[in-house]
Amino acid sequence: MHLPRHRPRLAIAATMLAVLAIPACGSEPGSPQPDKSSQRPTQAPAKDKKKDAQDAYTAGYNRGRAVRDAGGKGSSVREVVWGGCTRRALSAGQEAEADRGAWVSGCLDGVSENAKHLPSGQVTKHSNNKDLLERFKARLSGTDNRPTTGHVDRLTLVELHHSDYDIELTTDYSSTGDDRSAATGLAQSFAKWWEGDDGDGTAWNVVVRGADGEKLAVRNL
Repeated sequence: MHLPRHRPRLAIAATMLAVLAIPACGSEPGSPQPDKSSQRPTQAPAKDKKKDAQDAYTAGYNRGRAVRDAGGKGSSVREVVWGGCTRRALSAGQEAEADRGAWVSGCLDGVSENAKHLPSGQVTKHSNNKDLLERFKARLSGTDNRPTTGHVDRLTLVELHHSDYDIELTTDYSSTGDDRSAATGLAQSFAKWWEGDDGDGTAWNVVVRGADGEKLAVRNL
């Protein structure tokens, strides 16, 4: 700190002695000192959902163009009308995982040779449906698969593109062989129960996920 030049030196010395004579609060020998490192923010910065969506869209767009180049105009009908892009998104790996809906939108634009329309934010929408889950569990309770109902925790509608969506069943299964087999049976049971009744929109796939979120089984609807 720069003191005013006109201040007498004796006054400065007296001031410094007075400051030194004041006991520092919490600075006695042996007193605990605050750990400044623990006061630093530890939370990681939020992921940029807009960038995730645009990256997923671009990857889907490129895949759609590649499908179009390989299959011609006929591929557009297969991918758009019959859910080809929606099904491909589940096997696209990490490039679609952050925003599967954005990937599907990009694939549909690419295979249709539309201009790119990068999304301004996250496209995929998730909503839990307790009523549908209870109806499915009631159906299982009357079959040999009744013990399976205790492993299903949540049913989520995953809206991907307009009225197109997937259904995800979250379970307490692990990724071991026996649990994967049980997850496959669960997906088959749901597909059999669904019987193509899509309601408002079209459900293309049922996905069974384990306790850690890993995808254990997929079945077309």
